[in-house]
Amino acid sequence: MSAAIRIEGMEAGYVRDLPILRQVNLSAQRASLTAIIGPNGAGKSTLIKAIAGLVPVSSGRVLLDGRDITGIRPDEMGPLGLSYVPQTDNIFRHLTIAENLALVLRRVPDRQSRLEELFALFPPLAQKLTDRAGSLSGGQRQMLAVAMALATRPGVVLMDEPSAGLSPKIAAEVLELARSLTTRGVTVLLVEQNVRQALRVADHCYILAEGRNQVDGPAAAILADPVVGEIYLGGRRPGAA
Repeated sequence: MSAAIRIEGMEAGYVRDLPILRQVNLSAQRASLTAIIGPNGAGKSTLIKAIAGLVPVSSGRVLLDGRDITGIRPDEMGPLGLSYVPQTDNIFRHLTIAENLALVLRRVPDRQSRLEELFALFPPLAQKLTDRAGSLSGGQRQMLAVAMALATRPGVVLMDEPSAGLSPKIAAEVLELARSLTTRGVTVLLVEQNVRQALRVADHCYILAEGRNQVDGPAAAILADPVVGEIYLGGRRPGAA
């Protein structure tokens, strides 16, 4: 299985010569879910934003299907097969569901058939077409944000803490939704603070701390590792006092 997206030696940050990320390396296989976890301030969201071209990259490369897209502009993402779901402000709250979807579908040639496909994927949205997006529940807003990200049929979707602020039950549903995208051939790169639930739906996991790679491996193995759990997941070694 080949990598859909690969990060090589990335250094990036909001201020020139003050990098938050230092020599980060990462790859996400096609049609898989890769989780990025770590303590607050580790650089997780900075990494996702740097991939999406929203944070300057001072060195290193971002490769999408082998193509160098380092410093991509937001308007280039869709045509290249990349979508980004921010943690906040990921929908237009004052617009209806129909209007939100119409905005992202405006450049899609077969917009009507694509709209029908999205409604088939997310039936609750079809039932609330004329509702303002701001009136939706937290889980439904994230569903709309994902639907908008999928409108252009991306191969890779970047998601920044999609379960933030949601109840445990709704958070689990949102992460299962992220997982379900892989069955449709979509590669998902997910930053998440809800660590244990993220590891349960992920294929692979990278742990960042202080802007650097610390640990990576199969998500199930990381979830089961007591030492990793003690250091990074808030757990304790068996038998620890």
